[in-house]
Amino acid sequence: MSPVRTPVEGQSLLTECGLMAPALKMEFTAHFARADGEPAAEAATASVTGVIDAPGSFLEPIRDAGRAVTRRLLERTTADLCRVILSADESGVTLAATDNTTVALEAAHPAAAHDLPLLSVTGDLRVHHGPDGYVWVVWQGPWAPSPGDL
Repeated sequence: MSPVRTPVEGQSLLTECGLMAPALKMEFTAHFARADGEPAAEAATASVTGVIDAPGSFLEPIRDAGRAVTRRLLERTTADLCRVILSADESGVTLAATDNTTVALEAAHPAAAHDLPLLSVTGDLRVHHGPDGYVWVVWQGPWAPSPGDL
């Protein structure tokens, strides 16, 4: 996983308010074995969402999204190794689960999945199919809650 904090005496770089200066964009990834199922996917999700320094009320919907993207991926893949990716920029948080572990992290940014053919949309989850048969399940959320959530 990528480094997530400034030196020990520093503040978190990722909070419920968004990215802290000077960060403009961050990405974290964790791998899990499909054979280990949902417990392994849950541990990977906890690992990447654990980089956000925020109260539980902010983190729980993100963790729920992480569980949903990994569960959907496990339903659709036969790959031995999968990964969950959390990326953050000024617009919010993106969680993606994919069975594509061979592409360099920079090239495999979840936003790249938006250009892939869309297989299905269920609620907030979008399932994309990559050119080599890879599956991407993507969820995006804003930093600030929508007015209806307040």
